[in-house]
Amino acid sequence: MQILVIRPGAIGDTLLTFPVLKVLRTRYAKPHITLVGNAAVLPLALASGIVEEVSDYGHPQWSELFSIEGVHTLALRDLLQHTNLAICWLRDPDGVVEQNLRMAGIKRVIVAPGRPPEGMRIHVVEYLAETLGLQNVEGQFIAPISMHLTASNVLPSHNQYIAIHPGSGGAHKCWPAPYFAAVIERLWRRNCPVLLLAGPADHERLHDVLDHLSSASSEMLKVLADAPLLEVAEHLQKCRCYLGNDSGIMHLAAMLGVPTVALFGPSDPLVWRPLGPVVRIIEERHLERLHVDTVLETLESFYLNRNI
Repeated sequence: MQILVIRPGAIGDTLLTFPVLKVLRTRYAKPHITLVGNAAVLPLALASGIVEEVSDYGHPQWSELFSIEGVHTLALRDLLQHTNLAICWLRDPDGVVEQNLRMAGIKRVIVAPGRPPEGMRIHVVEYLAETLGLQNVEGQFIAPISMHLTASNVLPSHNQYIAIHPGSGGAHKCWPAPYFAAVIERLWRRNCPVLLLAGPADHERLHDVLDHLSSASSEMLKVLADAPLLEVAEHLQKCRCYLGNDSGIMHLAAMLGVPTVALFGPSDPLVWRPLGPVVRIIEERHLERLHVDTVLETLESFYLNRNI
């Protein structure tokens, strides 16, 4: 069974297809799934074993799906001709994508927007599952995802670091940088070392956090910036817990089974909360009103005082 899944979007959008694909695999004998999506996430999809092949949605050939002239690239035509089921989670208001896929010979084509309609308060994973006729996918995804990662000694001590990611895809979803710095210093007083994570869009926030730290001992702080997601995953799996805003890295930490404290402001946790075995949500519409003590108390009561 050859299945093509096309899922454009940010890191979190692509990661949230993993639970659906995991369940989809159980519906077919020997499925061969090709995932087309965010290039940064594709190595994680392969490492998790939920897909057999991947392709970068940013490759020019995929733009042909939106062309009224149809698909002309020979490699893409060959792929589509051997596909039994195509699933496209994207906007196709004029039906051009669906028409091109059917013209290429695919008999079963499912096209649906990549997220719930405005005002529909359903978790995005359940929404995606419903577009395929699957039920209770979110409930089946409590166990952490398994990834075949290299056993590198990425951190000096196992299960001691607290991973913190102060960034996100949008500034409006971020807790203020000085508050993250205050949390880090309070953790240091408890002799808890911190792994500070930052992606390409987080440089300004990273420097803002570092500028607000009174000191930065190399033994108590490790900074991992602009690393490939596989390397980030390796580090996260060796951390005691994770703290961050609503972001793709938040979803990755939770999916890996790392105890996760997620800070939600304007985005709806009912729709976007991370899925994993150990997750705690702190919601405050105006994140600047979320007090440092509240976050620290959650970390301390939920993680730091437990043997996990």
